[in-house]
Amino acid sequence: MGSMLLHNLILHAERTSASRPAIIDGASVRDYRETAARIRRAAAGLSGLGLAPGKHVAIIDANTASFYEAYFALSLAGLTAVPVNTRLSPPEVRFVLEDSECAAVLVGKAAAGLAETGGDRRVLSLGDEQDSDWNDMIRSSAPLETPRGPQDEDSIAHIFYTGGTTGRSKGVMLSHRNVVSSAMNKIMLGGFARDDIWLHAAPMYHQADAWAVLSFTALGAGHVFMPSFHPARTLHLIETLGITGVQLVPTMVFMMLAQPDAERRDLSRIRRILYGSAPMPTEMLKRAERGFGNVFQHIYGLTEAAGTVAATPWPPMRGEREDPRMASCGQPIAGVDMRIADATGRLKPPGEIGSIQVRGATVMRGYWKREAETAAAFVDGWLDTGDLGHMDEDGFVFIADRARDMIITGGENVYSTEVEDVLYSHPDIAEAAVIGIPDPKWGEAVTAVVTLRGGADLTEQALIDHCRKRLARYKCPKSVRFLDSLPKSAAGKILKHLLRNPA
Repeated sequence: MGSMLLHNLILHAERTSASRPAIIDGASVRDYRETAARIRRAAAGLSGLGLAPGKHVAIIDANTASFYEAYFALSLAGLTAVPVNTRLSPPEVRFVLEDSECAAVLVGKAAAGLAETGGDRRVLSLGDEQDSDWNDMIRSSAPLETPRGPQDEDSIAHIFYTGGTTGRSKGVMLSHRNVVSSAMNKIMLGGFARDDIWLHAAPMYHQADAWAVLSFTALGAGHVFMPSFHPARTLHLIETLGITGVQLVPTMVFMMLAQPDAERRDLSRIRRILYGSAPMPTEMLKRAERGFGNVFQHIYGLTEAAGTVAATPWPPMRGEREDPRMASCGQPIAGVDMRIADATGRLKPPGEIGSIQVRGATVMRGYWKREAETAAAFVDGWLDTGDLGHMDEDGFVFIADRARDMIITGGENVYSTEVEDVLYSHPDIAEAAVIGIPDPKWGEAVTAVVTLRGGADLTEQALIDHCRKRLARYKCPKSVRFLDSLPKSAAGKILKHLLRNPA
């Protein structure tokens, strides 16, 4: 496959899987030969815009075939991609474009309303429509035969902006080595193959799915793009297109299972459902397996490490759902070192909670233009994930909480995930989040924010009593708030800062 440059993955697929289906859109199928040719032409068109190698180009689009092409075309043209969350407000998008110093912007149809944020930058319409600037550029350009450079494995391939849920958004610089290593590490999880058809349901502008663009291209597998998640549409695509794999967050899984015709769907082709971004309590996982089968794998990762750093074993530990290790987020994947330590780097013994820290070829080059924050993110060369957890003797990692989400009440530490697991064990609970609310007596009061399953009628006291049967009293919610839905990020993470400080 040659050196670890992102565009070498599509060039490899062009050589080894030319006639295999690359992009599947219902009855329309585009093979890797045609897909690579389009990408070469797009790269030539980008070069013709006068963009010097090393310049940054934003992509603002939903999951589409042209977004897929843009990832590789930008790399071939020697440019750095800045994928932008389409759910951001215009001022937030403007901040990303200005902070990252983007020279041009590719804007898809789904994000057309954000086009004006480009300012004096070159703005091109990205899309599969015949009249898009992207297709015009492909039609009018000769294929780029030689990648533009200079580029090496340490060149910045992507700048992904963090969600900004805890403060000002930061640009995570990921090198070619970072993202290609991440793609290879995912393949090394095992069980992925050339005959896979991957459904891009998680956002491609996020590490939740960007890895899949690369991994399944390297394999020569098929890609199906879903611009936005819809549970009924997802079930339809799985059934009619023979989808074999997808990555979801737990909320999405249960939205699909709640569809009235879910049990009648033929979902037998699904071989793998990866889930992450949020924990799936044991009771919820058992429900999901009754609907989809034993196909679930928990993955844990972060943007600063180009995605996944740990995963539960594959194939799943069949018949071992009562094994306490199944509540973990798995073991460090190949190519990633992981340790549990304190803020000074002192190692914690097995079973003792500390900061989860990682190192390896996937760990970021740093935060764009933020040297002090980059330095603060590392401890003796190890990236501090910002998560608290412990590791057992076999390397299974158990996340206790985000460091910022841990609740200190009456001098005791309460980990929200432990309380949420108990809340989810109640049959009437659909979603749950546990937060700390300032309290004059306790410092912070444990507070549950929940949504109920359809038709359920549950009182605050009944839910608190449910917790008291299973948890120490200080860990139990002091109060319960009932909402119709919980606020979430584009990656499906529940936004606890909005629950603590509702607008």
